[in-house]
Amino acid sequence: MKPDTALFGISEMWAAVILAFVATFMWRFLGVMLANRIKTDSFLMIWINALAYAMVAGVLMLILVYPSGILATTPLDYRLGALGLGLLCMVTLKILWLSILVGMGSFALAMYLL
Repeated sequence: MKPDTALFGISEMWAAVILAFVATFMWRFLGVMLANRIKTDSFLMIWINALAYAMVAGVLMLILVYPSGILATTPLDYRLGALGLGLLCMVTLKILWLSILVGMGSFALAMYLL
């Protein structure tokens, strides 16, 4: 007889999904309700934007420095070099789609040639 190796049953999994939905929906709904009351040039909105950019940058660096899956098999200097070239393109040309293509292309080229 095979032992039960599952940590949670189906009802616990659905409960976790529903609770996660409720938790995230609550904050999104609150954000929509408060969005009209916050001035776009206020200190609070500037702080919220800075926090959002910092979180995105943190997740990006986490993915680049400690990747999972197939990206984990690539060298760190290739990943950081492609990021640097993409950022340099963004700062100089200010064209987002081109900067993304430069970053992705330089990474692909480095993996193919080196």
